[in-house]
Amino acid sequence: MFTPTLDLLLVFTVSMPIVGWAALKIHRKVLCGVYAAAGLAIAGVLLYELFLEVSQNMVISSPHIGVFSAYLRIDMLGVFMAAIFIGLGFAVAIYSIVYMKKETGVPIYFTLLLAMISGMVGIVFAGDLFTLYVFWELMCVSSYVLVAFRRRKGESIEAAFKYLIMSGAGSATVLLGMSFLYGMSGTLNFQGLASAFGQAPPNPWLYLASLLILVGFGVKTAIVPLHTWLPDAHAAAPSPISAMLSGVVIETGVYALCRICFTAFLSVQVQWLSILMVMSVITMVVGNVMPLLQNDLKRLLAYSSIAQVGYMLAGLSIGTQLALTGTFLHLLNHALMKGTAFLCAGAILYTIGTRQMDEMAGIGRKMPITAIAFAISLFALTGLPPLNGFVSELIIVTAAFQSNLAWLGVAVILNSALSAAFYLRIVRTLILPIKSEKVASAREAPLALLVPICFMAALIILIGLWPDPVIRIVQQSVAALFSFSGKVMG
Repeated sequence: MFTPTLDLLLVFTVSMPIVGWAALKIHRKVLCGVYAAAGLAIAGVLLYELFLEVSQNMVISSPHIGVFSAYLRIDMLGVFMAAIFIGLGFAVAIYSIVYMKKETGVPIYFTLLLAMISGMVGIVFAGDLFTLYVFWELMCVSSYVLVAFRRRKGESIEAAFKYLIMSGAGSATVLLGMSFLYGMSGTLNFQGLASAFGQAPPNPWLYLASLLILVGFGVKTAIVPLHTWLPDAHAAAPSPISAMLSGVVIETGVYALCRICFTAFLSVQVQWLSILMVMSVITMVVGNVMPLLQNDLKRLLAYSSIAQVGYMLAGLSIGTQLALTGTFLHLLNHALMKGTAFLCAGAILYTIGTRQMDEMAGIGRKMPITAIAFAISLFALTGLPPLNGFVSELIIVTAAFQSNLAWLGVAVILNSALSAAFYLRIVRTLILPIKSEKVASAREAPLALLVPICFMAALIILIGLWPDPVIRIVQQSVAALFSFSGKVMG
C-alpha cells in the first residue's frame, strides 16, 4: 500500500487488461477509454484530499523500513506535480477515446497510459532515490512501448528503439551515480542525503556522482546534447502520447534534478548549478533554432519542447526561491501549452492525415475552433501577455536580474523572441488560402477531441489573467523543496 491516489492508479492499471478484454468481447472498446478517464478522475479527487492533508501537516510519509523498501514522503511539491500529471492524463484519456478508436490494441494503449502516469506520480511521491528509480523505470518502460505503439510503421519502431537505447543508458548512469551516493552515505533517503552531504566538504567521488546523475536525468529531460531521441520519439508517437511525452514526461527529469540538487548535492551546488546555467542557454538556443528548419508539424513542436526545458533549467540554475517559483510555474504552464498544441496538431492529423505543414495550408478555415485553441497555445509559448507563458517567463527573467545574472535573463528574452518566428509560421499556415483537396473537404474535429483542447486553452488564458492562486501553491511547493536543506535562499 502506498497512498490512496497511487494505489488507485495502480489498481486501474492492473485491471485495465481485464476491462479491455471484456470490452472487446462486447465490441465496445470505447469503454477502455471511459474506464481510464474514470480512474484518473477518481485519482484527482483523492489527490485533492491529499492536498488538504498536506496543507495541514506539511509532509506525509510512510514508514521507512530499509534502504531497499519503498518509501514515500509527500509534500506540497509532490502534490503539485502529481496534479499536473493526472490533469493532463485525464485530458489525454478523454481525447484518446475517439482518437484511438480505429487502432488495434486499445486496451494495451490505455494500460500503458495509466502505467506511465502511475510511474510519474510515484516519482514525485518518492522519499528516497531507490523508490524514485523504481517508479522512474515504470514510467520509462511504458513510454518506450507507447512510442512504438504503431508497430507496423518503421518510423515508430526506429524512434522507440533510439529512445530505448538512450533513455536506458541514462537510467543506468543514474543507477551508477546512486551507488556512489549510497557508498559514501549509507542511505538513499533524501533527508539522509541532505544530512550526510549538506555540511560535508566536497570530494572527487561526490563530483563524479553528481556528474553521472546530471547526465542520466539529462537524457530524459532532453538537455542538449542529450536530446537527440526526442524529435523522433515525439513525432512518431500517437499524438495524445506526444502531448504526454512533451507536456509532462520530460518534466519529471527537471523535477528529479531539482529534488536531488537541494538534497545530495548541497556542498557542490554552486558548481552544479553553474554547469546547468550554461547548458540551459545552449538548450534553449538549439531548441529555438532547429524548429526553423522543420516542415513536420509534430517534429517542430517536439524541438520547441527542448527550448522550453532550457527556460526551466535557467530558473533552476539561478537557485533562488523566486527563480524556482518561475521554474515550477513554467512546468505547469508548459504542460498546458504544449499539451494543447500537440492535441491540436493531433486533431489536424486525425482530420486530413498529414503532419507536413505545406500540405495543411488553410486548415484553420475549416477547423476554426481547433485553430483558435492552437493559436492560443502558440502565442502562450512565445511568452505573449496576457497568457500564462508570459507570467512564468517573466518571473524567471526577474529572478535572473535580481541575482546579477542579467545575461541569463537577456538570453531567455532573446530566445523567446526567436521562438515567435516558427510559432507565427504555424499560425500563418492555419490561415493561408486553401490549396489542397484534403483540406477543402475537411471538417471540424469531433467533440470528444475539442472538449479537452478547449478546456486547456481556457486554462492558458485564465492562469495568464489571474495567476495569483497558482503562484501561491507554487511558492508553497518551492518552500517544501528547500525544507530538505533546512535553508531558504534569496
